[in-house]
Amino acid sequence: MNVYDYCDTVVKELGNWRTKLAVLDSKIGTLPTGAKERMFGNIEELHMIIAEIEDRIHALEHSCPVSWRPSRGEDRVGPVTMNTEGSMREKADYDFGG
Repeated sequence: MNVYDYCDTVVKELGNWRTKLAVLDSKIGTLPTGAKERMFGNIEELHMIIAEIEDRIHALEHSCPVSWRPSRGEDRVGPVTMNTEGSMREKADYDFGG
């Protein structure tokens, strides 16, 4: 499994968990006020878990590579911009061995 497939799979899985927890949160929202007051600490923890999942999904969507293959002349690798087409055309003569 390459990095792109892994990232895509993790984003989908976290999205499914986020949806399940959001459904649970909406079901809790329909409970009477007295029942919600007894679960207040748990509800706050549920909201923190949902927020953490959203943060991780956002991080994955913005830090995982789109593809292993460059689609244009320049690609960004973190803060560095690389001219991939130019570097693929350049030939180097290395003197390895003896």
